[in-house]
Amino acid sequence: MSNSIDPEILEAMAQHRTSRRRFLGMGGLALGGLAVGPTLLAACSSGSSSSGGGSNNAGITVLNWPLYIEGDEPSTSATLKGFTSSTGIKVDYRNSIDGNESFNTKYQATLEKGDGIGADLIVLTSWNAAAYIGAGLVQPFDSATFPNKKNVISRLANPSWDPGRAKSIPWAVGQTGLAYWPDKVGGKITDVNAIFDPKFKGKVTILDEMRDTVGLTMLGMGTNPTTGTTTQMLAAVDKIEKARDAGQFKKVTGNSYTEDLALGDTWIAVAWSGDVAQLQADNPGLEWVIPSQGGMLWVDNAMIPVGAKNPEGANKLLNYVYDPAVAGPLYESILYIPPVTGAEKYMTATAQASPFIVPPATPPLYEFDVISPDVAEEVERAFVAATEQ
Repeated sequence: MSNSIDPEILEAMAQHRTSRRRFLGMGGLALGGLAVGPTLLAACSSGSSSSGGGSNNAGITVLNWPLYIEGDEPSTSATLKGFTSSTGIKVDYRNSIDGNESFNTKYQATLEKGDGIGADLIVLTSWNAAAYIGAGLVQPFDSATFPNKKNVISRLANPSWDPGRAKSIPWAVGQTGLAYWPDKVGGKITDVNAIFDPKFKGKVTILDEMRDTVGLTMLGMGTNPTTGTTTQMLAAVDKIEKARDAGQFKKVTGNSYTEDLALGDTWIAVAWSGDVAQLQADNPGLEWVIPSQGGMLWVDNAMIPVGAKNPEGANKLLNYVYDPAVAGPLYESILYIPPVTGAEKYMTATAQASPFIVPPATPPLYEFDVISPDVAEEVERAFVAATEQ
């Protein structure tokens, strides 16, 4: 289903010129025996509303990515102010996570010793969250203090790497699909295989993030990236390599795809939802589509690390955020899919119409499988070779 976004929300989106998904890369830092591919995300800042530590109504410290609360400003965030008002717990909120890999480099050794890192909540992307859980570096939630955990949307409620969401809960959810210019491609696009159509040769960009590009390619080949086999992943890589050799792709790139797309030099791009939302503010003719076969989903997850001084307070904050009446305005503000069932009921009609905030139920969205270290190395190595230009 192809969608353009309401002008009112475009104006708000135009103020968010830095995408959360910007500068994603890959790599292989080992963590607790699991492969960890890096996410290199630019833009790091910090802010706080109070000091953390202690227990009960003492403060908590949160380490999160930029742009994940209202205005990216802790002192004015309606969510954080509302939480403190209702519980008496102050929040030292630091929007200081600039990448999964850099986070691991800074904190892994300390957590492996069982020591605290001065944080009661951390937020990491699924593949990295899976590694932390597997290595025993985070602790389970308290169901009595966090009963609203039941409100997590069904498709994210039971990942294989954290059954029942015992130790992780989605904080923000984004999409990967296609952005395109209808006037250049000759109309609407609904098939992900358009990126391989020879009539668009030299006018297509794909992402250098393996999980996004390989995932979409697998969907176009009729295989599920959430449950796909190594053979199926490598078959998708092979298809990408053959297209690369035939000159199909203008570029294999990170976030810089937005430059050529905005200029119209790229006609079709594998794209991240947050970027397209921003581009449409200045390019209303640009279309966004989750292909008929489906799109990719990526998730950043909140967890309580070992050594947290106030896990009770951390559970209470998550319980507060997972109240649909709180989640609705929060996710409308930060322009990501709300992971909380019923949150859209507390959004404006404009936000409810946005495919970036409330995507249609179909086509489906898939999260790439959390794969073993050996498989990750094999597929990533093949993908890098297949996308060199």
